[in-house]
Amino acid sequence: MLETAASKFMWNTAADIAAAVASGRASAASVVEATIARIREFDPLLNSFTEVTEQRAVARARSLDEARAAGKPLGPLAGVPFAVKNLFDIAGLRTLAGSKINRDLPPAARDATLIQRLEAAGAILMGALNMGEYAYDFTGENIHYGASHNPYDLERMTGGSSGGSGAAVAGGLVPLSLGSDTNGSIRVPASLCGLFGLKATYGRLSRAGTYPFVASLDHVGPLSHSPMTPCRVKILRTPYARSGKSNPSSPFWNGAQRACASPWPAATSNAEPRRPYRPWTELRRPSAPTATSNYRRPGVRAQRPS
Repeated sequence: MLETAASKFMWNTAADIAAAVASGRASAASVVEATIARIREFDPLLNSFTEVTEQRAVARARSLDEARAAGKPLGPLAGVPFAVKNLFDIAGLRTLAGSKINRDLPPAARDATLIQRLEAAGAILMGALNMGEYAYDFTGENIHYGASHNPYDLERMTGGSSGGSGAAVAGGLVPLSLGSDTNGSIRVPASLCGLFGLKATYGRLSRAGTYPFVASLDHVGPLSHSPMTPCRVKILRTPYARSGKSNPSSPFWNGAQRACASPWPAATSNAEPRRPYRPWTELRRPSAPTATSNYRRPGVRAQRPS
């Protein structure tokens, strides 16, 4: 059960967690408690978080459990932990955008629009994630906060610039994260960390409350283990060009139900069965990166093991 297998339920999808919380098989508080415990255990190895909003998450989980006990309807992502690249504004925190000088900025007065929409759907914010400085990065390295590490091999890169967003999901710390993509910064970490990442149509997901890189090219979007999760977060969408016209080809518009209902092609009798997903902790037990690792030294090409 989710309540008693904290280390295992984190490999459930956002849909599984939301269903368990909505049905009462798990409490939002227990999900958050297990998430915090896993972040404390594994993030020192992955270096995916730059800030953990523990008190906020606990309070949010308590309010969701109270709402469920009172018989109030819960959102489609009720109890689902998520985290965001640290270029998203989080009320009360400084928006670092991976930089050192942004530490001197005043804390954000309000949450970014996508954080507000996810919380309105019942999701629980767990914190801010590491990234390349000002999103100008393709590897997941950061000279100020350290490199994020690929859960499948801690000596290899996550890709960037949404490196923390990829590492946090691939490492089972959260089932859903938000990143940004100007020239591959969602797609590269998704590829290198074995995730599903979505660079949504320009303007479809609001960038309000995010630190810009190239305003005319910036996109924001989710990363997750499951192709179903981007469909479930269609609540994030912004009306396309404010025209009211539908775009059935987009999973963030009226065609979302059809996309979610059939994410995979129909199986055939001679099709090779899909290999079951195995958590990274089963593939390789993590070990602390060595101080002499070439990966952490700026300007030095990482060497392949002989």
